[in-house]
Amino acid sequence: MSDSKRTGNRDISDLKARLGLKKGAAAGTGQTAARGNGAASGGVIPPPGLNLPPPPGVQAQPVIPNAADDPFGAMNAMAAQHAPYRAPEIVIHHDGKPVENVGTQSIGMTLVKIAVPALLALGIGVGIGRVSKDANFYNAGLEDASAILGDANQPSTVKATKKMLSDLDNQLDAMSKTGYRPDPAATKALSDMVTKLDVKTNIVFRAKQNALDGDLSGQILGFYSGVAEIRSMLDVHVKAAKADDKMLATAKQKTDDATLKEGENQQLAGQARYGVVIAASTEQDKDDFGARIVELGPVFCGDKQSTTGKCDEGGPSAYGYRNDPGGIAWQKGDLVTSGEDSVPAKKVVLLLPNGVRDALIKGSEPGASEAYYVKRLKTLAERTKKLITDANKLEGQLQTAASKNKRFSFFM
Repeated sequence: MSDSKRTGNRDISDLKARLGLKKGAAAGTGQTAARGNGAASGGVIPPPGLNLPPPPGVQAQPVIPNAADDPFGAMNAMAAQHAPYRAPEIVIHHDGKPVENVGTQSIGMTLVKIAVPALLALGIGVGIGRVSKDANFYNAGLEDASAILGDANQPSTVKATKKMLSDLDNQLDAMSKTGYRPDPAATKALSDMVTKLDVKTNIVFRAKQNALDGDLSGQILGFYSGVAEIRSMLDVHVKAAKADDKMLATAKQKTDDATLKEGENQQLAGQARYGVVIAASTEQDKDDFGARIVELGPVFCGDKQSTTGKCDEGGPSAYGYRNDPGGIAWQKGDLVTSGEDSVPAKKVVLLLPNGVRDALIKGSEPGASEAYYVKRLKTLAERTKKLITDANKLEGQLQTAASKNKRFSFFM
C-alpha cells in the first residue's frame, strides 16, 4: 500500500510538472503563457487578469487559463491552440498537354480577344475603302467621258477633231469636181489641214481613260488612231504634191508648147499641134502604107503661107504640116474633120485628147505623178468620210456616258 501511495504521488507530481504547477516550473510557464498571450518580450509579466493588446502585425492568441486554477481548462485551451487544420485540397486535372502550355494558353486567349475585334474593324475599313475606290473610279470615268467629248473650241477633243475632219471632207469634195486635178492652191489648203489635225494625245489621255467602259475605250482609241492615219496620209500627199509641183509645172509648159495658138493657126487654136497623115503608095509617089505623126503649122491662103494665122479673104486653102520638128518647109495638106470607113491618103487628121497623147506630149513621169496624185486624194476622201461616221457614233456614246449620275463615295 505504501508502494501504491508512492506511485500515486509520483503520478500527481509528474502531472503538476507537465502542467507547470510546480514552483520551479511556474515562472517558465507564466512567461510562456505571457508570451503566448501576446505580451511583449523583455521579461515583464502582466499581472493576472490583465491582457495587453498584441503588438501591431501580431495576431491575438486565445487566453489560456491558469493550470493551477483550472488544469482541465488549460489543457483544453492548449489543445485548441494546437488543433490540426485540413490542408487545402488540390485537384489535379491532366489535359494531356505539357506544363509549359498552361501559361501559353492563357496568353493565346488574351491575344484572340484582342485580335478578333481588330480584324473585324480592319475588314470593315477595307470594305468601305474598296466601295469608295470603285465609286471614285466610276465617277472618274464619267468625268473622262465629258473631257474627251469636249466641244468644238477645245483642241484635240472629239468634237473639235470631228469639225476638222468635216473641213477636210469639204475641201476634198471641191477638188473632186475637177477630177482631183493637180492644183497648187488646193495643195496649200491641204497642207494647212495637216497642222490642224496634229492631235495632242497627252491632253486627251491625261484623264484616266481606263476608267471608261471597255468597248467605249476601244472606240476612242480606234477613232484617234484613224485621225493619226488620215493625218499621215495627208502629210504624205502634201509632200509628194510639193515634190511634183516642179514636174507638173514642166509638164504644163510642154502642154502649152504643144498647143496651137491663134497667131499660128486661128482655125485650130487650142488643139494639139500634132496630127496624123495617112501615107499610101500611088503611081506618082511610091510610099509605105501607114500613118505618120506630124507637126501642124500655119494655114495657107491660096499659094501663100499666112503669117497671122488666118486668111483675110475666105477660109484657108490648106493646112501646113511637117514631118521633122524644127524643119523649115511646111507642106500643104487638107484637113479631114469627118469620115466613116476610110480616110484618103495625104490628108491631115487631128489627134483626139487621151492619156497616151498627153503622155507623149508631157512625158511619162509627169503623167504618172498626176495619176498617183489623183489616186491618193480619192483614197483620202473615202477614209475621211468613214472616220466622220465613226466620230458621230462615238460622240453619241460619250454624251450618254457623261450624262450618267455619279455614285456615292465615302471619300469624295
